[in-house]
Amino acid sequence: MVKNIKIRQVHTNSLSCEPMLERCDNGELLCVCQCGGIKEPAPDNRVLVFHSKDNGESWFGGESIYPEIGKAVYCTEMNIIDGEIAAYLSIHNGAFLDWECRMVKSRDNGYSWEDCGAPPCFPNYTFMRATLKTFDGRILIPYQTYPIDPEKDKEILAMNGHVWQTFPQYCESGVLESTDNGKTYDKHVACRMSMHDGWIWSEPTVADCGNGKIVMLLRKCGTGWLYRCESNDGGRTWGDFVQTDIPNPTNKPRLFNIGEGKIALVHTPNNKGLCNERKYVDRYPLQLWISDDGMQTWSEKITLTDFPGSYSYTDGIYEDGHIRLVIEHNRHTILYFDVEL
Repeated sequence: MVKNIKIRQVHTNSLSCEPMLERCDNGELLCVCQCGGIKEPAPDNRVLVFHSKDNGESWFGGESIYPEIGKAVYCTEMNIIDGEIAAYLSIHNGAFLDWECRMVKSRDNGYSWEDCGAPPCFPNYTFMRATLKTFDGRILIPYQTYPIDPEKDKEILAMNGHVWQTFPQYCESGVLESTDNGKTYDKHVACRMSMHDGWIWSEPTVADCGNGKIVMLLRKCGTGWLYRCESNDGGRTWGDFVQTDIPNPTNKPRLFNIGEGKIALVHTPNNKGLCNERKYVDRYPLQLWISDDGMQTWSEKITLTDFPGSYSYTDGIYEDGHIRLVIEHNRHTILYFDVEL
């Protein structure tokens, strides 16, 4: 299934993590990622943008996409609709307190950015995730959000604490649906994962299985497995979330529709490193799984790299027989993969 794999470095520094990738109207590849400081979250985190004019062979740039206001900036999704690039940001104190959501847009292929206010439906405490264009032309943007009491936020903020000390009851995942090409959105809840036993970063990813069936995969921290939720009406209503048999070391999965009814999953199928000392270390091998039956089975499982380390936060695009990926390695290097199928 895989003809060739090409790997190039986008950026490296004391911190380089959670990259996003898109193809701009001018033909360039655009990558944004989090840099600044030596760890995340931290007050000096910033989101930088990089460009490639040669399909990922070389990269340039490194400018911030948000004005300097002394707060941490984090990006969890970037999409392009009608040539307009939108990056979905979380602006916070460095511990995801005083956390507001902003949407910045570029109309010149990522060279300048404008603050356009809060994204649809969610002014705070929310991550947007990888956008899906469905077979029938709708836009679905997965999200994860937290019902945090603003007064509790202020209390923990005054104690120099972290967001997980606000103890919301659950992490809600779902999708924003647009039927008018991104002009308006409706919110559809998929599931609510209890956080009684600890904080959950669900990081939902979705794929279109055809005939109105949308499948969502989610990370459930500390369990060792991915979870799955399904909709049979295009993402408007959802069934229960259930544990799959796909191993997961508390790492973000990423689904892609890759044509001919096939779906690709890029992830690190390993659940041996769940203890605190290892949970961000054993995120390998990096594998590409292919399904041609709506994610009931995986007909091919291809190792992209088994070099030890932490491969985290995959994002990318599928085009013309190529899955183009960006991923962080060991929290300090962004890698670009061109996987030719």
